Amino acid sequence: MGVEILTGQGFWHALVWFAAALGVFLLSLAIWSMGRREFRRGTEAELPFVSGERVEDARVGAPHLYWGFAEALKPFLERLRNFHSGFIGDYVGWFAVILAVILLLVMA
Repeated sequence: MGVEILTGQGFWHALVWFAAALGVFLLSLAIWSMGRREFRRGTEAELPFVSGERVEDARVGAPHLYWGFAEALKPFLERLRNFHSGFIGDYVGWFAVILAVILLLVMA
């Protein structure tokens, strides 16, 4: 049930794409123009509504943000940390081996 556009120039006819982009722009402009005019920047109207409560900005540090993820994967991450050598030649070698395996799988 695909829609086929017969332009004589194939799918990438520039005028068809320009007309489609113009149509999307005009539709977006029409929806935007129906917005409320009384909105003013720099007022409380910009703030998120959280049940009428004023909420202070929360700061969550990266170690706390990923704590559960790191804790759940701790055994796996410890094995990776022990495997880590820091030598770029090791990583290039592993990359070459994995690339060769992927190429063999794709070409087979």
